[in-house]
Amino acid sequence: MAMPQRRGGRGGRNGSEPVYSEDLAEEICDRLAEGEPLAEICRDPHMPPEKTVRMWARQRTEPDARTGTDPFASRYTRARSIGYERLADEVLSLGDASIVHNGEPNNALVQYHRLMSENRKWLLSKMLPKQFGDKVTQELVGDADRPLVTRIELVPVDPRPIVDVTPAKKPRKQRIRKPSGSPA
Repeated sequence: MAMPQRRGGRGGRNGSEPVYSEDLAEEICDRLAEGEPLAEICRDPHMPPEKTVRMWARQRTEPDARTGTDPFASRYTRARSIGYERLADEVLSLGDASIVHNGEPNNALVQYHRLMSENRKWLLSKMLPKQFGDKVTQELVGDADRPLVTRIELVPVDPRPIVDVTPAKKPRKQRIRKPSGSPA
């Protein structure tokens, strides 16, 4: 009895590795560009595991010789970037959304939208720091006529004497034994 295949076409040794195809790659990139997480995409029965897609993104850096299409790695990177921009649009939508339930402001909805917005902003600041990260500046201020000089100098230092800080042992009292036959 043949085992039903959970995922799409298989190749490699014993049919254990998913077969790369341009149609599969295009669908993955389209869904990433829509902002769908890779883990969610790979849960579909016809999709390869997430680990395999990440491996394709690292290894497939040359254009396809048969079709002449861009390498999967560059298409994957562009799709990710577009997906992140979509997340930025979601942050704006979350901020503009109505937080009213039955005509009254709903505090739970406010907190929910705030959490969703903050999570997306944090992710964007880490994944695309040039666009969405905090701007950090460093400024050196000094006299224009006297430029800042950095100097490292080796200065000889007299060694300090070693001081013994361990407590001195008290001499033990020795008991003098008296001979057993002598009077006290």
